[in-house]
Amino acid sequence: MEENNNIEQIEEDYEYITYLIGAMTITAEKDGGIAKREDLDKELKLRKVLGINPAILEKCKTGMEVNDAIDKIKGWVSGGKRDLLQETGKQIWKGTDGIGDRGNLLHICGDLDYVKMSNWITFVLHAKDRPCGSYFECGVAIENNIPIYLITDIPKKDLPQSLILGIESVEGEFFENQNQYFEFIDKKYGLKRKEIKNEK
Repeated sequence: MEENNNIEQIEEDYEYITYLIGAMTITAEKDGGIAKREDLDKELKLRKVLGINPAILEKCKTGMEVNDAIDKIKGWVSGGKRDLLQETGKQIWKGTDGIGDRGNLLHICGDLDYVKMSNWITFVLHAKDRPCGSYFECGVAIENNIPIYLITDIPKKDLPQSLILGIESVEGEFFENQNQYFEFIDKKYGLKRKEIKNEK
């Protein structure tokens, strides 16, 4: 499928874009960050919001499923394989460039591209998560004045102060659960949730 068709479809099908950030290597669910993004992704689509899900898109950049990548990267670190770490780091953070089937230039987005193309950032942080890259992504969002919306079970007083100040600096918000988050974005962005048949 041509890249141009994909771009047109995104513009036609979605009114907003949000990058779903949060821990992937060390997570409360021990699943590479997949579960915490699945429900969000489904609910966002029902509101015509594209949730950029790195747990799914990682394979497009590295050729590896997220859990496989985590294991391989651990091995490369232990084995001192800096060439593989550098290549994979560039793919994940900066993306890759190539030539499409019809000779057009293509860019497969990296995580920093995902931040910059978002209308807002959705950060899911559970108490047993240990994110790292998420903080880099927050920094890029702050630099580009992109709001960060944090969904967390951690009391605000126990969050890192720099994270609180960063979120406040871009007029972000803090939510205890997904319901609060969806109530907020529905109102702020005028979103209408599409009802699905047989929904309880």
